[in-house]
Amino acid sequence: MQIKEILKDSFFKVLKDIEPRSLINNKCTFNKDEIIINNEIIKLPKDKKIHLFGSGKAVLSMALSIYENIGDRIEKAVLVGPYKNTLKKKSLTYLESSHPLPSNKSLIAAKYLKQAIESLEDDDFFIYLLSGGTSALVELPVEEISLEEFQKTTDLMLKGSMPIEAMNCIRKHLSQVKGGRLVQKCKAKGIVLVLSDVISNDLEAIGSAPLYYDSSTFTTAMSYLKDFDLLKDIPQRVKDYFLLGVLGKIEDTPKSEKNNIKHFIVASNEILLNDIKKELSSKNIFAQIIDKKIEADVSVVVNELLEFIKTKEEGCFIFGGEALVKVTSNGKGGRNQHLVLSFLNQFPQGKTITLLSAASDGIDGNSFSAGAVINNTSLRKTKLLNLNTSKFLENFNSNEFFERTGDLINTGPSHNNILDVLIINIEN
Repeated sequence: MQIKEILKDSFFKVLKDIEPRSLINNKCTFNKDEIIINNEIIKLPKDKKIHLFGSGKAVLSMALSIYENIGDRIEKAVLVGPYKNTLKKKSLTYLESSHPLPSNKSLIAAKYLKQAIESLEDDDFFIYLLSGGTSALVELPVEEISLEEFQKTTDLMLKGSMPIEAMNCIRKHLSQVKGGRLVQKCKAKGIVLVLSDVISNDLEAIGSAPLYYDSSTFTTAMSYLKDFDLLKDIPQRVKDYFLLGVLGKIEDTPKSEKNNIKHFIVASNEILLNDIKKELSSKNIFAQIIDKKIEADVSVVVNELLEFIKTKEEGCFIFGGEALVKVTSNGKGGRNQHLVLSFLNQFPQGKTITLLSAASDGIDGNSFSAGAVINNTSLRKTKLLNLNTSKFLENFNSNEFFERTGDLINTGPSHNNILDVLIINIEN
């Protein structure tokens, strides 16, 4: 088997092994009246059933673990996700919502969740399953702006190479359910099991922190809009709202964690990287995980990778994180495919290299592919097919390019989201 196929096969295998259901089962021990998480004992109410809530790309698989372990204790469940419901439970209300842009479905989901959580009494107990994608799936803009204005602002941020922390800071200040506002009036005790899609694992950033709190301010949000040159493009009413916030005329987001709700991170990008390392080792490829995370613009990341390669004679190296892309055209693709195509456009001469970059959720950008994997043969195919890499990059049409070269990674939705993985193999 060629190195290219080994890397691709390893990614497929690990994606199946790290399904959210398994991740929760690995981190949590479920007993009759308690849950043990990271050696901490969480007592469950003895005489009452519990409530289950959740949102994100991984919510259905996460919920499956809860139902398998303590399904008889669940009184009611409300889950929000982007996929068709695969859980047929009498206690469950499932709301299929939209991603990556919020829609009217997101508003319906937010209102339903908020009402369900606020209806709980102080002697009730709930479990909330939180994963990536929640920022769009569950949304209720402040009354001063419309859904359309919120959508335009979100779209500008997605296409403007803005990091997730900055995007979520802005979304929290335009939302009635983010930055801790979803549970602002919640009286019940609860725990939040979190699959992190943020490099820092910062609870303020994951899903825009619907059940946590927010230390950023309107001033912080305004600074991000200025730094990424978006202030002139956002809708006027959004701009006016932020200006009122900066002047202190609008109440800011909650600034402290509620003492009746506790968060636990049960999975992060590090698990994905370590599992891929183990899988490659089983195939006699001994890889090294590089500490430096991918979090810059694609152009910067590619230049750093090219410099990194110059320092290595041979070896296999694994990177984690999430590159940023400033999209200026309407082609088909995503950050991983764009990164791989950018690398191919500057492919190092005189080296035998295989490069894979893919998203753990199986969906890269607006395509149905997880990413792409290339080697020296891909370079020869490009010339043979007379493909202009620069033109495809300019049109942000990496998906069509790799469809022609046969280098796409098509896993289908993994119902997971713990960032991306990039693997470089350098042969002597």
